[in-house]
Amino acid sequence: MSPVHPSRRRPSRPVRFAAAAAVLALGTAGCSIDLSDWRPGGGGDEPSPSPTPVEAGPLLDTALETLGAAPAVSVQGQIAASEEAAVSETALTVTDAGAAHGTVQQSENEAEVLQADGHLFVNAPDEYWLDQDVANPDTDQYAGAWVRVTGAQLGIDPAAVLTPASLAEILRGMAPDGGDAVLENLDGTSAYRVDLEGGERNRVWIGEDSGQVMRIEIERLAPEGADSGPRTRLDFTTPETADIEGVYDDILAAAEDGLAGSRDARLPVDWDGQLDLSCETGGACTVTGKATDASGSGGDTTVLVRMDATLTNEELGEQTCDDTASLKAGETAELSCGVDYDLAPSAEPQEYEISGDALLSTRGISGDAREELISTVEDQREATLNPEDEASASPSGSPSASPSGN
Repeated sequence: MSPVHPSRRRPSRPVRFAAAAAVLALGTAGCSIDLSDWRPGGGGDEPSPSPTPVEAGPLLDTALETLGAAPAVSVQGQIAASEEAAVSETALTVTDAGAAHGTVQQSENEAEVLQADGHLFVNAPDEYWLDQDVANPDTDQYAGAWVRVTGAQLGIDPAAVLTPASLAEILRGMAPDGGDAVLENLDGTSAYRVDLEGGERNRVWIGEDSGQVMRIEIERLAPEGADSGPRTRLDFTTPETADIEGVYDDILAAAEDGLAGSRDARLPVDWDGQLDLSCETGGACTVTGKATDASGSGGDTTVLVRMDATLTNEELGEQTCDDTASLKAGETAELSCGVDYDLAPSAEPQEYEISGDALLSTRGISGDAREELISTVEDQREATLNPEDEASASPSGSPSASPSGN
């Protein structure tokens, strides 16, 4: 099969078809940051000996029980995907249902972050995307729009590691066998430092008076069984009810408006082979092409791809059509759409030359999925803010229980 021309191609007569798929190849701008004062266990106040050593186990257990039962947590601090990766400043509020809203800043470029129902999006300026290793036909549409990403691309997956319950479980799995908690001055507040597995590279601070987790410094924050996770240095505060309401308000506002035109950076896509334009007597024309995963890496990611075709003739004018399909990693997806110039029968048939352009792009979420997301977030909002009402909605006390078991 002949390769696709990057801009246009001309099939055999009598029809001319031009396929345009403009790909903006972006360079990756790297930066180097001295992490010596940021590394877990570094850069803090000098510890002061505790006059009354406290057993670490019971103190940590109580703090993690409190954390796991919280409706939401607010975190602020630094994350880095690896030892070599640049540090990002992070400020997020994450609810018990995995809904999250906040910001992640890399260098001077800040991205607004939104996560709901397993969908993770960022909204960032063009400068942010210039620092990302992303090249898609619609990359030039990312700036100022919601773009779906993976946790690895963002540097952290809030729903996987920062919900109160998931974070408590991760820390509980790193609990030390015995040992004492050391009382320190943590930014002006007395807090017990507990060294987790890994010693000074994995630590948690618990307020002396509050008994709550105040800070974590973890070398690899990841659920059990995960291959990787970010380095983190995060301070914790308890969000007010109004702050939690604000998270859900912001997510719903974006879902009802901005997500409708969102893009998807999770998978690089391109045309597979040549596009085809065919026309029949009477003026009915069909455009067909195949989109493919350009990464060649496979996986279980599925993205929505869209073809927008424009067909033109100087006498007949311009007509457009589009098609959308699901593209699974490692596979191809066929896209096809048509127009009809509706030419009247004639005793003296005339031949028209049709030219066209077809653009390939991505969509972050389908219309039906967006409606489902809105409904899910509304239910989660009610369960987070009014857990007593949800618990009393069924005899079992479980908000998900029903007589039919569905």
